[in-house]
Amino acid sequence: MEALKKNFRKILILQTAFLGDVLLTLPMIHHLRKIFQNAEIDIVVRPEAKKIGEISLDLNNVIVFDKRNKNIKNTIELIKTIRSKKYDLLISPHRSFRSSLISFLSRIPRRICFDKASFSFLYTDEVEYRKDKHEIERNLALISEFVEVSDWKGKIPIKIFENPINEKLTDWIKSESKIICIAPFSEWYTKKYPETYFVRLIDSLISIGYKVILLGGLKDLENSDRITSDFKSNADIINFTGRLSISESISIVDKCDLLICNDSAPTHMGTLTSCPVLTIYGSTIPEFGFYPYREIDKVIQIENLYCKPCGIHGQKSCPEKHFRCMNELEPEQVFTVVKDLIKMSILIYYQFACSMYS
Repeated sequence: MEALKKNFRKILILQTAFLGDVLLTLPMIHHLRKIFQNAEIDIVVRPEAKKIGEISLDLNNVIVFDKRNKNIKNTIELIKTIRSKKYDLLISPHRSFRSSLISFLSRIPRRICFDKASFSFLYTDEVEYRKDKHEIERNLALISEFVEVSDWKGKIPIKIFENPINEKLTDWIKSESKIICIAPFSEWYTKKYPETYFVRLIDSLISIGYKVILLGGLKDLENSDRITSDFKSNADIINFTGRLSISESISIVDKCDLLICNDSAPTHMGTLTSCPVLTIYGSTIPEFGFYPYREIDKVIQIENLYCKPCGIHGQKSCPEKHFRCMNELEPEQVFTVVKDLIKMSILIYYQFACSMYS
């Protein structure tokens, strides 16, 4: 290809959306690394995603940009930092006007974006944004000039650290207990399965012998305490909320038999591991392209609801005031799917073990 005659030395990825969006750029970055093996590949992210470099084998540097800081000096400082690095290729999965402006003012010679990006004419190259594709596929399209990736579902290598593990969790693993990881939080209210429902689901899981781990960030501590208040003296639950980094969270998920979460970043953490994922959808839908995509994964939602979806990112409150998309999805329904998924994972493991000795 003509494009390969240009050996890019310094590449910048501009992705200041949420953590889940950043995780979904890792396959694209991995395939960039395979093509430009000696290039410096850096990424600009918001503060919540600054630890992304701990899990990626393909990134060199992470530049943190707090876009919630509306002071223009904050953006100017980022542009100065980018200019000083003298990148020769920029790729922006993020479609905001600010990202377009930062890209243009960075003076990087090649700048690739989606055609749906605000002020896309400020870039040098546009790629079609396909709504009918998974986000990983869409991101890979941004580098299709350099490489065609047919197996977009292929697992990419990441760093999974064997961090010091809670003693209780160590005992669970040694005793081969069935461990369910639950990540009940989200940035958006209408993406969050009700806390009371999670309490009922946890109670059902523990009642049949499952162990439960709770994951979340520092901002989720208060909500986490409410969920676990009825289980404080229970030996069958561990609350890791606010105590783990991104890499540590992924390491914990990798040790579990199932991850249950909302349509949020943990879904994409789970797909980086060997753990099956069950994603609960409220106001959003899988067709937006952010679903767990492996055969071992599953989604659950209320189908054919007149007001669903009400927004691609979710809402701060239910626009219809009834929140039927979550309230009508009873914990017993989720529990039934969980049991089926556990049975399926046991069967898959059994088939794999038999094939090893056939």
